Amino acid sequence: MGNLILDNISLIILLPLWIFLIIMCGRFFSVYVHKSIISVLTLLSSFAGAVICFFSLINFDETMIWINPFIKINEFSVPFGLLVDKISLVAALVLFVVSFAVQLFSVSYMKDEKKSYKFFAFLNLFNFSMAGLIFSPNLFQFYVFWELISAVSYLLIAFDYKDETKSLASKRVFIINRIGDTALIAGVILTSYFMFSYADNYTFSSLLFEDLGSISALLTAYVSNPVYCIICGLFILAAAVKSAQFPFYTWLQDAMEAKTPVSALLHSATMVAAGVYLVIKLMPFFVLNEVLMNTILCVGLITAVICSVLASIETQPKKVLAYSTSANLGLMFTALGAGNIKIALMLFIVHAFVKSALFILLPKENSMSKINFILFALFALTLCGVLLSGIGVKELLYKNLVYFKALPIILLAVCFISAFYISRLAILIYKNNELTKEKNLLELMSFLILLFGNVVIYILISGSYKLAEPYAAAIGGLCLALLLGRKDKLEIINKTPKLMEKFANNFAPFVYSKISEGLNYAEKNVLSEYKPILFVSKACVCTVNWLEENVMNKSVELIRDISKRFSKTDKYLQSGNVQTYNAYAFILLAIVIALVITGYRLIFG
Repeated sequence: MGNLILDNISLIILLPLWIFLIIMCGRFFSVYVHKSIISVLTLLSSFAGAVICFFSLINFDETMIWINPFIKINEFSVPFGLLVDKISLVAALVLFVVSFAVQLFSVSYMKDEKKSYKFFAFLNLFNFSMAGLIFSPNLFQFYVFWELISAVSYLLIAFDYKDETKSLASKRVFIINRIGDTALIAGVILTSYFMFSYADNYTFSSLLFEDLGSISALLTAYVSNPVYCIICGLFILAAAVKSAQFPFYTWLQDAMEAKTPVSALLHSATMVAAGVYLVIKLMPFFVLNEVLMNTILCVGLITAVICSVLASIETQPKKVLAYSTSANLGLMFTALGAGNIKIALMLFIVHAFVKSALFILLPKENSMSKINFILFALFALTLCGVLLSGIGVKELLYKNLVYFKALPIILLAVCFISAFYISRLAILIYKNNELTKEKNLLELMSFLILLFGNVVIYILISGSYKLAEPYAAAIGGLCLALLLGRKDKLEIINKTPKLMEKFANNFAPFVYSKISEGLNYAEKNVLSEYKPILFVSKACVCTVNWLEENVMNKSVELIRDISKRFSKTDKYLQSGNVQTYNAYAFILLAIVIALVITGYRLIFG
């Protein structure tokens, strides 16, 4: 069983890619492939990946790496291969379990879609991209799959590309993510350059993850502290953009235009989690500088607070969950900034199962089955931290932040607001949607798989914490939502954005008009009457006119005359005689050789 990891781990990456190629090549060559076959193949790829990861994790002994030279230029080489450790196996296991549940839901969701084959093909390609990123042995391969994830997410969000709204949303998401992609490749190139230029071991320039401890230590010795902070800042920027952190959280709202299964994947264990995974892999860089760790922590806390507040005043369910995703990812950044990778991983796992379930449980066409609402309420209580696995992770995070000054209080505020907005969402869904007795077996199975994962996590961490302040804050938020819901006051909060909008629409024009009046007064009564300013203005105008007439215009005319003369000369040279062209070539070659000989004698005597 010990060899199971190395012998079969490549199947995790290759199976989704093979199935993607089978589906797309079949359609390209006009080979009919039944929807059921496509669905079964897609589900089998995720199921096989989850099984291999599970048994590999149980029998895991030590980190394994397999690399093969891919690009080699003199002493510089970039390998391609696989790196298998506990973190990558846990991330891959969560990825394939969540993907399996979402794909199972998609079988029912996409049953009436004409191009469902393309949708499932993109899902397989998405899994291939995420698995390749998770098991990347170096930063260069990591970047390749990082870019592939962005490209496939664009295809999934713009699946209904004929819809102009969705097409524009996918473009905005893609463009904003270019900021993070550029920052990542810049950080990778700078780090590799310094390692190749100064390190004695050229393998360090390949930026293997297993060498990052030595690379970070050498980098701090070779470069100044500002340069080191700039390089690491590029990596933090890349992670913040990908994980929709402040101030880049807006792209996640545009991604809500995608279909529900796509939203469930993007917001759980796939695209947005890539930024958190990057910070985890690059922790050897960040822990050497306290400023960098504090930056990660502050970015996470600011995002958690702002997005929690925005979720509380949002009315559209998918956007509430989108803000919630950014807020919870902010808590993961907070845990990483505090130096605790284990808690960040626990938050990632719990969030992946809960958020994917909440998305696929959202009501359709103002109706929702009773069993679906019960499950939605159950997952909502988990997310707000009063039930199952949601309790433990926030308690552990709070315990880890106790030694920081004001951070525990901010975390308690986030717990209170989180419990309020997700409870408010559940109450509004209950009031605004008709509850029916309809059941869908495939969808119910996908919900139960995610619920089972939630319960398993709760059992695994149940003995590692005690109920404390975060639980009380969550209960307070829940009670406030129930109280306002009972009195039909939840909709009052929706007026907050309108009040803010009215304030902005009235106050901003007033301030702008006063500034304009002041500038107009200064121009008429001060600047226009001040002779030195008038003299300088006239002098500048005269100088610009002279430059335009005597420099710019005459330069253009000179270039025009030279071009005409050259064209006439070239016309005479174009005789159409091959012997003449050979003579030209011989003369040119003789001139070049003469110049080379002359230069050689001048240089070497």
